[in-house]
Amino acid sequence: MALSAHNGSDRARQLLALTIRLGDRLAHEIDVFEAHRPQDLHDRIEETRHLSTLYRLETARIKADPSLLDGMTPTDKTALRDATALFQERLHRYEHVVNAAKTVTEGIIAAVAEDLNTIRNQTTTYGARGRTSDAGPQSLSFGRLA
Repeated sequence: MALSAHNGSDRARQLLALTIRLGDRLAHEIDVFEAHRPQDLHDRIEETRHLSTLYRLETARIKADPSLLDGMTPTDKTALRDATALFQERLHRYEHVVNAAKTVTEGIIAAVAEDLNTIRNQTTTYGARGRTSDAGPQSLSFGRLA
């Protein structure tokens, strides 16, 4: 899974198209997260994963062998540099929205687990020496098959 280019300029144009496409995907996903509708990403997540893997592999190849971009025109170089800068900005913003969604989700799960644990402890019978024992956090699937 790599770009198939004839020369450095061709590789730069293909990498530019990949960078723009992946950046557009990230922009769309940012909008979806900010609209609080992450479930809308389900149908497109595999393509995003494929594009990001291709991008990662191709940039690693170029980093290991910069001569792959030899012969790139100044116009292609400028366009690739600009697209990469925009992609990096979107990637940084994407990181923030994903971390925010993760924090909210973890908070909800922790609150539900704490509430369930409180409810379960209220029904705990007394043990040795007339004390109840707190078993700590419980599984959310307590008494249920996962």
